[in-house]
Amino acid sequence: MEIFGISAAMLVMFAGFGLLIGILFGFFGMGGSFLVTPALLVMGYPSRVAVGSGLAFVFGTSVIATLKHRDLGQVDYKLGVSMIIGTTVGLEVGKEIVLHLEELGLAGNIISITYVLLLGGIGAFVTYEALKGGGDGGVSHDVEEDAEINADDIPEIAKKIQSYSLPPMITLRGGIQVSLWMVLLVAFATGLLSGFLGVGGGFIRMPALFYLIGVPVPIAVGTDLFEIMFSGGIGSFLYAQSGGVDLSIVAPLLAGSALG
Repeated sequence: MEIFGISAAMLVMFAGFGLLIGILFGFFGMGGSFLVTPALLVMGYPSRVAVGSGLAFVFGTSVIATLKHRDLGQVDYKLGVSMIIGTTVGLEVGKEIVLHLEELGLAGNIISITYVLLLGGIGAFVTYEALKGGGDGGVSHDVEEDAEINADDIPEIAKKIQSYSLPPMITLRGGIQVSLWMVLLVAFATGLLSGFLGVGGGFIRMPALFYLIGVPVPIAVGTDLFEIMFSGGIGSFLYAQSGGVDLSIVAPLLAGSALG
């Protein structure tokens, strides 16, 4: 039995997969596409479909999660909007790289290897920082709008970056001052990953916001999800123009994640 050109068994499997991801994305500040895209590649879908459908999925999930974090006061809109420009440029560059590699027949292998190296490296770094720090990895989850962040709560790398006064400077939640150029650089890097790997970029943007910019963990999670709405929406639109979004995959994934 087929529904919308896909078997009922596949629909159930995608919905179950979406359920699992839905449980994870709100907790970690990640849309879950870092699981979706590799799974679609393993299942034999073309690279552009795997990447584009992953971005479309992360757009839907991030909208739900952002609304929840907004209610908790954990979204820095100034930071989120500032990152959109860099993310958009990075998305376009990443998409063009994927399309070029696909023409050469190398896209699937290179994307898979990049996933392994990137996730392994980030996991090792965050684990190392957590073990050596002896703390809980940040500040209280109750971050008031005008509250100043304790300097002891900011990673050493972020303190060093904040010490560079390269105009224009912007003031973020908690009284954090940082160069707009650093924000744009982080946004471009995560946008490039979004366009190349088909992810919202949360698994690297959220740690980057904390370790590089010094944003408190709860604000980093909420703002990351807010920004993912735009990177996922823009990225899926760019890929849809070249037939890279399969709604028969995205719809059951979103249905399952809504329950999650």
